[in-house]
Amino acid sequence: MKSELNNKVKKHVYDIKPYVPGNTVENYIKLASNENNYGPSPKVVEALKDYADKVNVYPHLDDEVRIALSGYCGVEENSIIAGNGSDELIELILKVFRGPVLYFNPTFGEYLICARILGEKTHTVNLREDFSFPLEEYLIKAREAGVLFLCSPNNPTGTVIPKEDIIEILELGKPTVVDEAYIEFGGESVISLLDEYENLIIPRTFSKAFALGGLRIGYAISSPQIIELLLRVKQPFSVNCFAQKAAVVALEDVAFMRKNVAKIIEDRRLLYDRLSAKYRAYKSNANFVLVDSTPLSAQQLYDRLYERKIIVRKLGVFPGFKGDYTRISVGTSRENQILLEALDEI
Repeated sequence: MKSELNNKVKKHVYDIKPYVPGNTVENYIKLASNENNYGPSPKVVEALKDYADKVNVYPHLDDEVRIALSGYCGVEENSIIAGNGSDELIELILKVFRGPVLYFNPTFGEYLICARILGEKTHTVNLREDFSFPLEEYLIKAREAGVLFLCSPNNPTGTVIPKEDIIEILELGKPTVVDEAYIEFGGESVISLLDEYENLIIPRTFSKAFALGGLRIGYAISSPQIIELLLRVKQPFSVNCFAQKAAVVALEDVAFMRKNVAKIIEDRRLLYDRLSAKYRAYKSNANFVLVDSTPLSAQQLYDRLYERKIIVRKLGVFPGFKGDYTRISVGTSRENQILLEALDEI
């Protein structure tokens, strides 16, 4: 039988590059994926053990998750939606709102991936040479766009967008996504702008500060009108029962999260200082530090750290920028000390 498979594939699918996660190797220190290596609250671990015999029941704790998030974020429950990581929330946004999609470069790659999966056109604006935000250039490009994406603190640069710049963009009235996945580590949240701007959407995650990356749960905060639209295009039961339970319990032990975030922020300072002594490093408001390792290439830095059983995220060259970049997550204090010793040897 002659197959017509290739003729039936949507043409834009061939333009999509699959996401490649950070490498994970047993007995290596992984500083590649911005995970919180302190792990989740012990209360979360115990709750999941106790919940293991409930897996025969479909996930049903969505209301409990929204109630807990309402208290943590200081917004009404009808302004919150939970999703299978912030990735699903980005996809839901692009299912609801028409493109083209505008984002800046470099930033979180999922905006481009989701846009291409859904067949949306994209526009991009380069950050400035120091990775600060180019407001005027962004506003010009925004005229041609339907959905606007911002990430603050930004992945992979760790930089933040001034609140006044975000307000100017919101004044355009277009659906504006301000990704706050790393907000617990620094920067100023724009939650306070929700009452004034119904076009504001704020995705967040439990993967970073709360250390629940393996369970895949995130959430978005927005106007009740937008939340209702996102719920219309959301698959049922997309957040599994363990993720729901873990989120609720994690929010009952915010003190544990804040204690570990404080350690990460202090170790981030130490890492930045040490990297800056040898390379061009960038001050970060997230749980990682971006470094241009020139004259070493990103590949050489990766290889030399890998020889010492440390895995970092090799990013390489950013189009339109000078340098060869590596992103290094901030691990535990012990892991960071091992990393600093390894950097001294290179």
